[in-house]
Amino acid sequence: MIPVWPFVAVTLPLVMSPGVSTAVVLRNSVSGGVRAGLQTAAGANAGSLCYGLLSAAGVSLALQRWPSAWVVLRAAGTAYIAWLGIQSLRRAMGQAARRTRVTAASDDPRGIAHAYEGFVTNVLNPAIATFYLVIVPGFVPVGAPVARSILTLTSIHVLMAGSWHVAWATAGGALAHFLARPRPRQILDAAAGVTLIALAITLARG
Repeated sequence: MIPVWPFVAVTLPLVMSPGVSTAVVLRNSVSGGVRAGLQTAAGANAGSLCYGLLSAAGVSLALQRWPSAWVVLRAAGTAYIAWLGIQSLRRAMGQAARRTRVTAASDDPRGIAHAYEGFVTNVLNPAIATFYLVIVPGFVPVGAPVARSILTLTSIHVLMAGSWHVAWATAGGALAHFLARPRPRQILDAAAGVTLIALAITLARG
């Protein structure tokens, strides 16, 4: 029997901890409304689902034989997160010259771009890769169907993370009109940039 509740107990603090995907969902919901945040969340959780499928297919065992793949993933993820942080800081510095109106969700042409950004954020996140390729297989009981068990655990994690992201997208969308004003938006972008760069530095040191 799959240890669902122990898995939830370990996963919940990880889901609720401030992370890259949450920061990106919040940032996009503030700039583009609830729909932009939900699109970003959908992309991020699609990335998690892909890792779940890879883990179920036995990729975690294959990576144990090629540890250099972890080095490449960590380097790519660190570079991408740092790039996101730099982009946020650039927006903060140029915010005064921007228009202050929040783009209506129905007029937002960046739906696919938001989803893609969320997807790449999780695919290149070493923490997500480690969770699915190292931690999740550890919850599969001896003798249990590995693929089915991992997919079940993946569904639980995606449901938890998706709910958390939806909450942040809704909150960001509700505050969008206030936070999209030049000064609050500038502070938000600066805070997001510093946070993302700090996460990148932490990954690089780890």
